Amino acid sequence: MPYFKQTQFYGGAVFVTVVIPTFNRASSLERCIRALPSDVEVIVADDGSTDETALVSDRVSHPQLHFVRKGNGGPASARNLGIHHAHGDVVAFTDDDCVPAPRWPHQLAERLRSEPATVGGVGGAVLPLKDGWISRYSTFHRILEAPPSISYLVTANCAYRRAVLNMVGGFDETIRTPGGEDPELAFRVRKAGYTLVHEASAVVHHDYRESLLDFAKTFYRYGRGCARVVA
Repeated sequence: MPYFKQTQFYGGAVFVTVVIPTFNRASSLERCIRALPSDVEVIVADDGSTDETALVSDRVSHPQLHFVRKGNGGPASARNLGIHHAHGDVVAFTDDDCVPAPRWPHQLAERLRSEPATVGGVGGAVLPLKDGWISRYSTFHRILEAPPSISYLVTANCAYRRAVLNMVGGFDETIRTPGGEDPELAFRVRKAGYTLVHEASAVVHHDYRESLLDFAKTFYRYGRGCARVVA
């Protein structure tokens, strides 16, 4: 398991850290960052991009934006790098192809603050950024949301207490492709004795790619990842 530093929450200035793993999506990453409020810490974990991702920090003005970079190892290891650099006592996650709604991720943090310490994480709603049959299908089946049982959370829109992430050791970095790494983390959090909740007011919009090939690739990755976790 990766090592996470035990940072101190500094003076109440940052309560929430948003971690965004990214790989070769400079344009959509910029759009995502611009949608975030200025009073949250934002850590972009660049997973070895070869496009213009490194230039995004010069094009976006955000008072608490930090870029960290690593060699390509997958979204799990990128998120762990973001957790390592986080100062907020709540760490929220979204993806570089998402656009958070106003007040996200504060709704997630406020929900955690209102819950007992035995609640380790909270998930929100994921709606389509634009209309299309894949968007409608994915939204209807809540592909990028926690299931009604809240047995796991999806990193397109969720948040955990940083202390809980530190305790369980973060994401499993041996899962190198998207799909499976977020339910696997949630299962370990629940095994450690914590529960998970859903906050419907916390919304992000996801930019679904409306091609059959992308749809098939996505479900192949999700299926392979979930089969590994179940096994």
